[in-house]
Amino acid sequence: YTAGPYHNRYPIPLRTAIETNVPVYVDVSDPLPYLDSSLELNEDAISSGTKALIAAGAFPGMSNLMAMEAAGSLPPGCQIIDSGFNYFTAGLGGSGDVNLYITNLGFGDDMPQYEKGRLNYFKALTGKLLGQVDFFTDAESIMAKRVGSQQVFSWPFPEAATVARELKITGRSHAAMGTAPEVWNVMLEFLVDIVPRPWWRNERFSQFMADFSQPLVKATDKWLQLSSPDGVGETHAMRIDVTAEDSNKDIFVSTIVQGHESFRQCVGQSAAEFCIDLLQEQSTDRSGGVSLVEQRYRDEDARKQMIEKMTSTPGTIDYSGAVVTRKANGATVGPSKLEEVLVLRSMEM
Repeated sequence: YTAGPYHNRYPIPLRTAIETNVPVYVDVSDPLPYLDSSLELNEDAISSGTKALIAAGAFPGMSNLMAMEAAGSLPPGCQIIDSGFNYFTAGLGGSGDVNLYITNLGFGDDMPQYEKGRLNYFKALTGKLLGQVDFFTDAESIMAKRVGSQQVFSWPFPEAATVARELKITGRSHAAMGTAPEVWNVMLEFLVDIVPRPWWRNERFSQFMADFSQPLVKATDKWLQLSSPDGVGETHAMRIDVTAEDSNKDIFVSTIVQGHESFRQCVGQSAAEFCIDLLQEQSTDRSGGVSLVEQRYRDEDARKQMIEKMTSTPGTIDYSGAVVTRKANGATVGPSKLEEVLVLRSMEM
């Protein structure tokens, strides 16, 4: 198991695991180039008997699993149009100082997402505020009270590309995240706007910015802990939306919402469940290969078993399951200002 960071790196830990015939390898990697390099080792992993699952944490990881479940819950015969991933963590979610550094590095990257069924890399989109997202499907649910609606900003999560590819979407994908208190979201967009993108890609600069902001972030996290109803202050939430069209041109939206009292615990629990699943399989039938979560869990039964395990871990606040609705004319799916931001971005190009 490896935890990164992975920016501008080659998957040496995976290569080493393959060369030494390690039976199971799991990581929580996220940069798309890193994932592509890892997948290129598939044949070597097959030969060595190493079974590897990459990008297998909470997001990406559990989020990809939920997207596949959302898609699988749509009416039969539908064509997938769009896929959306929206995340929230209170403060750092307990993930530690390295997460500041990783987030900063990401602000220097173009945003990989699908548009009209094709992968594009959008410049000057990462870090842009996209508006509000409802992290609930029922206004009376615990998630509505605990998390509610939160502002999110675009960030280059790979699932916007990899899951869209797996589902063969014909429209758009997006991935975004938000934090609390909300002033952090506004401040981050301001910094991303005034600091040149190449600076964020510079590891020394991103580390400096992480170190500089640590005291304030830690103070904020302490305040969140003291003010949180669970005394943890690391609340995490995900909302996944998959949109599809049937033969009658009716549009359906399949939505899944999940919440946990601690982001760091959710990441660890998710990675552990993936690892246990691979170990159990290897104990009875040794085989190898490198795969993403959405590839490994295409099978409905296997996917539902994993979701059952992951949504019953200690600290879980809620799991909505797939809620399928018919999209009303003019209804917005995803962040409230996504369309507006994309139009402005296209005018700037």
